[in-house]
Amino acid sequence: MEFRQLEAFVAVAEKKSFSLAADELYLSQSTVSSHVKNLEKELERQLIIRTTKSLHLTPEGETFLHYAKRIVETRDAALAAISERSQGVLRIGASSIPSAFLLPELIRRFQAGHPDAVCEVRQGDSRDIHEMLQDGTVDVGFLGQEFPSAKCSYIPLCADRLVLAAPASDAYRRMKEEGRELREILKSPYIQRERGSGTEAVSAQILRELGMSLAALHIVAGTNDLQSLTRMIEEGVGISICSELAVRELAEQGRILIWPLNTSATRSFYIAYASERKRSPLLREFIDGVVELYHG
Repeated sequence: MEFRQLEAFVAVAEKKSFSLAADELYLSQSTVSSHVKNLEKELERQLIIRTTKSLHLTPEGETFLHYAKRIVETRDAALAAISERSQGVLRIGASSIPSAFLLPELIRRFQAGHPDAVCEVRQGDSRDIHEMLQDGTVDVGFLGQEFPSAKCSYIPLCADRLVLAAPASDAYRRMKEEGRELREILKSPYIQRERGSGTEAVSAQILRELGMSLAALHIVAGTNDLQSLTRMIEEGVGISICSELAVRELAEQGRILIWPLNTSATRSFYIAYASERKRSPLLREFIDGVVELYHG
């Protein structure tokens, strides 16, 4: 198994196209196709299903993609770590909510005092970011869930409020006006967050407090993409338990409806770093600045 085969497979899977993958990798389409075919031959598994009109991953391909991306990212991180350029690069991992709603301001503040620094952001769910911290793919992480580990140190930054979000349709407006119970509303079609996300973990706890479980919900879709989730809610696909940060603006615009969740189940956003790995002066300044901003 070669890196170029993994790179080709990841590019095709992400671009949903052999020609676009070839453009990205500066290779011919036939070369990219050959790399993927050789990888499938070595694994003795079909990873990609190709038709004249579409391209999609097999279940085995979906599973393998997660690990292939991590291998390529770890290789890139190792090369960056030994290059001179890495001295001014801060590799940041962030789960979906921190990436969209915390990082932009934090990076702006940091770069105001470090104009030559380059912030490279990698996104994944909270478990992905935890794994990236452990294997050195990223220098610092922002997560919505804490994972017990002797290798990583977690510092809580701020609390996250979860709400139940639903389409702004007449049916849900009536439910809201009539004060329907959450248990009744949760019988509606439900959009599930990916396993490994902080939202999904706390959602399961909230459901338990309501005497329900994920298995009892009418799940019609699942996604690991925040924008996709909010768009599906807005388009009427279903309801979901989400971070208030992710849906507040849409609710204020009347494009979706939200219900508060009066529950003891809460979560925090954390900044985390590998405690056993030496931190560069740049990384220390970044972490100290973030902690000072939230804790004074």
